Amino acid sequence: AQMFLKQVSQTLIRTNFLSLSVATGFKVPIRKFTRNHVSKSRLLPIMTSNSSQVPPIPLQNKETVSQIYFEGRPLPDNLINFSSSTGKELFKQALNEGYAEGYFNLSSCFSHQMEPAFCGLSSLSIVLNALQVKGAPVWKGPWRWWFDELLNCCTPIDEVKEKGINFSQFACLAKCHCDVIVKRADRTSKEEFISDLKEVCSRSDVYMIISFSRAALKQTGDGHYSPIGAYNSDKNMALVLDTARFKYPSYFASADLLYNSMLPLDKETGLSRGYFLLSYNPSHKAISLCKLSSEGNNPVVNWTALGKAFCKDIPERLLSEKPNTLEEAAKMILTDQLIMSLQHVLRTDIENFKDEISESGERDVNTLLNDVKMIALYPIIQSVFQKMQQNTSLDYSNEKQVIFATLFLLSVPSMLFKSLEPELVKQLEFYRDRGDMSPTLRNEVERLSEEMKELVMNFCICETDKKSGTNAFCCNGSN
Repeated sequence: AQMFLKQVSQTLIRTNFLSLSVATGFKVPIRKFTRNHVSKSRLLPIMTSNSSQVPPIPLQNKETVSQIYFEGRPLPDNLINFSSSTGKELFKQALNEGYAEGYFNLSSCFSHQMEPAFCGLSSLSIVLNALQVKGAPVWKGPWRWWFDELLNCCTPIDEVKEKGINFSQFACLAKCHCDVIVKRADRTSKEEFISDLKEVCSRSDVYMIISFSRAALKQTGDGHYSPIGAYNSDKNMALVLDTARFKYPSYFASADLLYNSMLPLDKETGLSRGYFLLSYNPSHKAISLCKLSSEGNNPVVNWTALGKAFCKDIPERLLSEKPNTLEEAAKMILTDQLIMSLQHVLRTDIENFKDEISESGERDVNTLLNDVKMIALYPIIQSVFQKMQQNTSLDYSNEKQVIFATLFLLSVPSMLFKSLEPELVKQLEFYRDRGDMSPTLRNEVERLSEEMKELVMNFCICETDKKSGTNAFCCNGSN
């Protein structure tokens, strides 16, 4: 009884002390609140609302008011803690079903986010390490390691610390380092999402990162990113490896609930969230648009802007300016600032790639470049560059520049030319016919073409405007 009365007395003293400190502005020792104290902390405004209990002294400097700290949040009842007995049983079943193949690579590379808004960066760094993507930045000493604070190429790190990254920015950042398939929830069925869950969790060479609303899971906060570690097909539940371990543990959630949590619109972009499928092929060098300069006359370049150029800007320019010859059409396309920047980074990446491959691989690259010069489209592009050289002080005489411009026009999606006159479209189809290409050139053109189609499908949707006949642009990222 004495022990109970002592505890009650201490609680009353502590409550009155906090009430007085809030009302007077006096600084008091900071108290940490664990998960068991969270609900009590919410009662503080109620306890301090009765002004008759304390003297009416005005508040002083806000910095002197005590700050409340939290040690995690309790999981809502609709989620199952991974470390609980039920969570362990769900994981055991997933493992036996063959739907936890990638978990061990992810867990061996798992690290919680270093800033409250770093969930996207942390999720990506975990997956890049699990995929063993080459080219990681120097972490500490001689060691290279993908780490959230070092993924700062697409968006300034200080900006990410303040507000995180949106769906489009994450897609751009991921695309700069590995192969990415981007799926918006409102354009993907629940059945497709579950099918992707099964496919990803049955392999260890491809991983899923979901972008979802915490509020839809009855958690505190809103937008969040996390990798998926396993899938239990019997219970239709997926393991979310939460990167904010200081807030929530990893947990199993219903796949239906996860799908629904990706549908709410992001307040910043006005678009739904979704998920990403990430993989890595060492022989397939990722193109980093973050290397492109935005200084001077160069535009700010990212995958969304490039998708918009393919889908809307260039077709509209071709429609309005109505080129009469193939040379005029090629000039309009190749002098677009975004396309010029892309050609530059393609050329730089391939030249750097030659330094990293074997002697036989370098011979293959040289063969490819020579094969481009033998194609019928090459002299036309060469003529375009020669005429541009006569009218400007810029250097357009570089042979490699002509080669890569030709390779680009051989590979770009046909939607780029849809607004041209039918006769010009026929001419381009003739010059782009892959039947006349060497096997080496045909393989490279097919590879680049598929990548550009994936770009357009992932970052924009093109629909024909019935009135103008032009391509309407709807971006998968932020508009």
